[in-house]
Amino acid sequence: MGKVHVRLDSRRDALVWAYAAAGTAVIVTYVVTSSAKRYLLPELISGSVVLAIPVGVARHRPRSVLPWYLLAAAMAPFAAADTIWGIYQVRGEEVPFPGVADLLYLGSYLMFAAGLVALARHRTGRLHWAGLLDASIVTLGFATLTWAFVVAPYLRSELSAWPLAVSLAYPVTDLVLLSLTARLMLTTGTRTPSFLLCVGWLLLLLAADGLYYGTMATNGTAIAQNVSEIAWMASSLLLGASALHPSVAWPTRSAEDQERPRKRRLTVLIALILMGPSAVLANVGGIREHPTDVAVVVTMTAGLSLLLVLRLALLAQYAQNMAAEAHAHAHRLATSLREQAELQKQLSHQATHDPLTGLANRALLSERLESALGRCSALFAAGLLILDIDGFKDVNDTLGHAVGDKLLIDVAQRLMSRVREQDMVARLGGDEFALVVEGVDACTLHDYTARILDSFKDPFTLARGQSVCVTTSIGARRITEPTTPTEALRDADTALYRAKAAGKNQAAFFESSQPGPDA
Repeated sequence: MGKVHVRLDSRRDALVWAYAAAGTAVIVTYVVTSSAKRYLLPELISGSVVLAIPVGVARHRPRSVLPWYLLAAAMAPFAAADTIWGIYQVRGEEVPFPGVADLLYLGSYLMFAAGLVALARHRTGRLHWAGLLDASIVTLGFATLTWAFVVAPYLRSELSAWPLAVSLAYPVTDLVLLSLTARLMLTTGTRTPSFLLCVGWLLLLLAADGLYYGTMATNGTAIAQNVSEIAWMASSLLLGASALHPSVAWPTRSAEDQERPRKRRLTVLIALILMGPSAVLANVGGIREHPTDVAVVVTMTAGLSLLLVLRLALLAQYAQNMAAEAHAHAHRLATSLREQAELQKQLSHQATHDPLTGLANRALLSERLESALGRCSALFAAGLLILDIDGFKDVNDTLGHAVGDKLLIDVAQRLMSRVREQDMVARLGGDEFALVVEGVDACTLHDYTARILDSFKDPFTLARGQSVCVTTSIGARRITEPTTPTEALRDADTALYRAKAAGKNQAAFFESSQPGPDA
């Protein structure tokens, strides 16, 4: 999960900084002032949020305005309740409980929930089961603590039905807000400053509620009430700032790979499951003296364990999917590598072989000659034969190039059938071929030429049952000492010239004293 980093115009930041500074000044005034009139200060901040949110929406124009308008509407009854509470405090009178202020607070919490649902739907898109399970584990984990420290003490109190129902409504609505907060935090991928301010508002609001109602339930009075009041004021200030911050309009996206939680998140989830049993083992608030409370904690812990099992099952499925995807990727990569190797092999073959006959071309012949002729000696001689097909031009001119190509292919096949596996047959171009043999004496080289001449005695059967008879002329050179490919080809070509001049269909061997074809 990453943050979006965008350079902002300082003038667009000025309003949010001014708002934060003014709100902070109000909170500091509340802290340092001892007058009863200070209890009217909280409604200044909560009331300012009602105005700050529409101003921020109008200035920055987020893609979805409904969540923010719902939150602004929710702050209106919250500010009204703060006003009622403050007036009673200034008068020194006890605030009625349950009273109008409580109904306004609870109503605002329900509207907060509606705004958060709209915000979560806008920010996270479709609902992910992984994020939902994580949020459920967080909510149920804190519900276990809420039962032990708030709900159970209230149920054991002497409150009548209506005050008890209102007292329990506060922690229940807090759990709803906590669930929505957890979903936002765990499923949002883009954490902008506005988003972080909004989450800070929720967490601080819930922390203040937990401190206030927890101490009320266990002690019958709110311990450190001023701390909770300051936290409520600060939380409201964060909500207003989140709407005024320019990042409220930044594009957002849902978190990727929600099925794969980070190790830190898994640690927190497991810790939440252990909170209930730990409270029972430590006998917090004498919980073991109340079997019903123990049974509820055990039931909630069992539910948490089930949720964690489902979460781990999703994680296992994710790992399986990732393994399958990795296997498929490896298979595609292996296939791609094989195709690439095959393509390279084809390209290499095309670069060194004649495309028509599949024989080695002149370039590969030169490489083979350079390797073979450099090792030649009297005890290990090599032979080079150059062949030219007699009458090929007539076949090509009378029967067409297609027939001529078929004839060249058949000639190449016959030549390959008359040589050893280690010998090389190459096509130099047109109707000219070459043959390189190693480790042959003069007699063996003569046998080679005779075998090749003999292979042309049978006619070549071409397309449509046509058959043609052609012969070949051969120029041969036996090499018994290191020489260059250029010299060897030149000498064999000289011998070929002699064979064709002597009447064709025969072989001629190079003699060092014989003249060249241009002599």
